[in-house]
Amino acid sequence: MTHWTDRLFREQGDLFAETFAERFDAAEAEVDDLLALLADEYDHRPDRTLDVACGVGRHVLALAGRGCRAAGLDFSAEYVERARQRAADRGLADHTAFYHQDMRGLAEWGAGREPFDLVTILWNSLGYYDRATDEAVLAAARDLLADDAPLVVEMGNKDFYLADDQPAAVSEEGGRLTVDRRTYDVETGRFHTTAHWFDATDDGYEYLDTLEWEQRMYAPVVLRELCLDAGFASVDLYAGFDGRDLQRDLPTVVVVAR
Repeated sequence: MTHWTDRLFREQGDLFAETFAERFDAAEAEVDDLLALLADEYDHRPDRTLDVACGVGRHVLALAGRGCRAAGLDFSAEYVERARQRAADRGLADHTAFYHQDMRGLAEWGAGREPFDLVTILWNSLGYYDRATDEAVLAAARDLLADDAPLVVEMGNKDFYLADDQPAAVSEEGGRLTVDRRTYDVETGRFHTTAHWFDATDDGYEYLDTLEWEQRMYAPVVLRELCLDAGFASVDLYAGFDGRDLQRDLPTVVVVAR
């Protein structure tokens, strides 16, 4: 049976890529905040960086634009090509490298490579498969890091989403109507989201497609335990890239593990 990641990121890759367009500005601000956090709290200024599951390269390009030698990998060949083209369009081709690589093979891919000063796994890119896979990815990321260099993970805060009493939402932007429905399976700890997309027409709306994905989110304390089990010695949790204190009623967890 086809895994949902193959459907969403490959079969429906063109359509889902539209969701990235509005997030490029956000990536610029997130990278500014992240680099400031690493400098202020850890006295760390990365040179060589790697973004795992980089998509179309939003954060890779932002890091390269700030002087890093930035690399990214993704299992979607289409997204890797889009990222390379964007890097060329921005004049950043010489400062970036993109690899067509599934993160489940991160350990083999990283064997023998020069260590990185920063590895990132952002925008809910863990929890696609099973817990053992997530543990293996985290351990492989640890092995790719230089001494005392950080891994940064950004995920949704499970405690927040379990308390959220809005399982359905309707939004419209740029002539696109989206009807989302989210359910939670208490036995597996996985959220399932169904998004119906409609394009506005003169007569109302025309159905475009339905996108589905599911993800195992982790409570912040479990994210810390996963990183410790993967071999990291210290793990700090924040509510955002700007270093805000983690709170139950905030939707994001940012992990800095070393």
